[in-house]
Amino acid sequence: MVSEQFSLNGKTALVAGDSRFWSKYVAAALAEAGADVAIAASSSQRLKEASGEAEHLGRKIVTIPTNMTDPSQVNNMVEQAVTELGRIDILVNAADLEFAKPFLEITRDEWQQVMDTNLNSIFYSCQSVAKHMLSARKGRIVNIISCLAERGLSHGSAYCVSMGGVLQLTRTLALEWAREGITVNAIGTGWFAETDRTGALDEDRLLRYLPLKRYGHPGEVGSMVVYLASDTTDFVTGQFFYADGGLMAHA
Repeated sequence: MVSEQFSLNGKTALVAGDSRFWSKYVAAALAEAGADVAIAASSSQRLKEASGEAEHLGRKIVTIPTNMTDPSQVNNMVEQAVTELGRIDILVNAADLEFAKPFLEITRDEWQQVMDTNLNSIFYSCQSVAKHMLSARKGRIVNIISCLAERGLSHGSAYCVSMGGVLQLTRTLALEWAREGITVNAIGTGWFAETDRTGALDEDRLLRYLPLKRYGHPGEVGSMVVYLASDTTDFVTGQFFYADGGLMAHA
């Protein structure tokens, strides 16, 4: 049955990274689909929000305070998740440090912070989790990034480069682990809001660029993660899926 193909009953997931939206909605979606979920972030507030969103769904929820830019903490995060949940079937990377500044004004420390948060943290978590997935010869990795991985933006050099790096990491790992039972995919997000924002075009200039004339809701990304984490996508790897209201369909 189709519904059974999308079920994550008996699966375990790790949602890692500090983002404005994704952690709590993705964790809730995975739990609703039947997975036990570990949530890791450095922000105690985001851990609290994410666990609160998922706990009422009746699944085991574990929160792990982690500085995702510190490889030793990331390794400890993974070992704790494995200890608490038994294994990690699904890894969702949800780091997102927004940054905009004219290129000539970016300091080395600012550049490094963006790379550490948006790119290097993904490298650390994929490398640490993959050791367990390779032993099991099974796993799903989903990286939530930005459409700016494939599109430039004025004053967005650091951010665009960091997201482009994660996209290339997604593709290369998908190829490297294709025969090991591990799929690696990415979701490219556009403009999202937790409230209903579908006002008249003259009230919100960004909406004029969105064919659907509305912002996305973070819960819609959660549904895409469940799809990519499910058994129905065994033949899907190395792909970049837009969740952008049609934004990237423009020339």
